[in-house]
Amino acid sequence: MPLIPHFDIDWLTRLLGSPEMRMQGVLDAHSYQASILIPNFKQNLRKHYSELIQGGINEFCVKAEISCEFEHFGLVIEFQTPAELVLHSESMVIDSGLCDIMARIGPVIIRNAYVDKTCRSMGHRNKFPHLNFHIDRTSMQETVYSMYTRDPFDEEQKYPRTSSTLFVANIVGHLQGIKEGLVKPTDKGVKATYSLFQKESITELVNDILLEHRWDLPEGQGEISMLDNRTCLHASYYRGVRGESYKIGVRYLAQKITEL
Repeated sequence: MPLIPHFDIDWLTRLLGSPEMRMQGVLDAHSYQASILIPNFKQNLRKHYSELIQGGINEFCVKAEISCEFEHFGLVIEFQTPAELVLHSESMVIDSGLCDIMARIGPVIIRNAYVDKTCRSMGHRNKFPHLNFHIDRTSMQETVYSMYTRDPFDEEQKYPRTSSTLFVANIVGHLQGIKEGLVKPTDKGVKATYSLFQKESITELVNDILLEHRWDLPEGQGEISMLDNRTCLHASYYRGVRGESYKIGVRYLAQKITEL
């Protein structure tokens, strides 16, 4: 079975034509809605961090030596009926269209869907530290894409999870680090890990400067999310029940595998 050719940069361009609207679509007889989670993302950053950003956000990124190409940030695709998706090959090569989308929009969240049977058991399981924003892979590795999965056929993962996965653009990690005194204003580049938002209300920040994947669909519904570790960081968020959630599925994917 081939990788999905449906979600690609042309598809995203149509969605970006009206970034504040939901787009209806059908994939293999499965209807879905797609929407941008944070339209006008850079405007939100400029407002939220107005005390730190004296000029424009693009100028700030250049000075910090942290690229941020996201005019809008985050994408969610919600299927009306359970959908089996072929998102990567058995050799762990991700669909190239998804790579193009993540480069333009950041993390992708897919709800009421699961990985195809051939690849469903691949990868491992992990539980990330509370509000410790980090990267899984470095740009020196081919497998720079992380995909997280909730398997609706698994006896543990078929139930809703009590903790979330949070996503931030690299520049948000840097800005919040300065705000909390963890990063010097003169520091350059993104760090591999930050412990952030320990004293702020996450609910007030979601879909403003960060994204939350709650993993809270009803029993038996699959969920998937993915990010490019070169542009975004992620962390677990224990919603009042720290350490109680099960390990989420994790796999690392490449856009292509270099043959030796």
